Amino acid sequence: MGERLARLATKMSTIMPAACFAMALAAQTAGAQEIKITKTDAQIDALDPGIRLFVREKMQEGNTQFTNENVVLFLHGATAPSACDFDLGHKDYSWADWMVKRGYVVWMGDYRNYGYSTREKAMDEPAAKNQPVTRSYQALRDIEAMVNHIKRTRNVQKVTLIGWSWGAMMGGYYASLHPENVQKLVLYAPLYNFNDHTNLGPGSALQNKRKPTEFNFALGAYRVASEAANTGRWNGEIPVENKLSIAIQRCQRHSGTSVWLPIRPATPGRLQACARRTARWRIRSIRRPVGHYGMRPISMRRLW
Repeated sequence: MGERLARLATKMSTIMPAACFAMALAAQTAGAQEIKITKTDAQIDALDPGIRLFVREKMQEGNTQFTNENVVLFLHGATAPSACDFDLGHKDYSWADWMVKRGYVVWMGDYRNYGYSTREKAMDEPAAKNQPVTRSYQALRDIEAMVNHIKRTRNVQKVTLIGWSWGAMMGGYYASLHPENVQKLVLYAPLYNFNDHTNLGPGSALQNKRKPTEFNFALGAYRVASEAANTGRWNGEIPVENKLSIAIQRCQRHSGTSVWLPIRPATPGRLQACARRTARWRIRSIRRPVGHYGMRPISMRRLW
């Protein structure tokens, strides 16, 4: 009888912490779902006269805490503006809402000629009639205006930048020039140097065929992003038929520092994705860029 009670007590001691953890997790999830989110849209002045920039702020209703740690600015890529990238109003697809529920004050904004920001006259004319608008150095100035506005509005000294694709490049560029304003830098799907890249590599539409080292300005002021075009660009990011085979090979090659993570695909079944440990770096010293498009090396030191 005593042994039976002892075994029962042992089982209960194992079950109770697990049950408490499950209840706490359920309560946390329920709490996150019940949080009310406020949204504020505004138009702010850019650094250049005559340009107005759209910005959006989202946070928990009643929030009064604004610190260097919890204020985030999303930076969109070259195809779509900020709202549909980071605040898509469909099911739980809003990345902004996901972060707000976890205590962040989230900002996003549109560069000139994107979304609700000022558009040049070239946007009302046929694309082929003008050269590309919103060059990198101009987007960089728009990011500077957004960061300055956030710092002034919320009385913080730094913000965290999360850049997607071209926005990741711009975030890194801005951080190299203004490290004093950046708390953390997150580069999500940044552009990379890969000769087989169908979107950016040699032979792509971005290359001037007559002068291979130069950009193809004949692309025009803007492009129309159709569903078919976007699908083609997405598939071109990994230029092989079986995308999963690349991920598996990468993971096996770096198996010593990798972990397998199950992810839910859009179709039934499950895939496996590879996640590698990454190091965090802090900018140590800065050298100013050469012109608008070239940058000298940045000295960095590893934190962990």
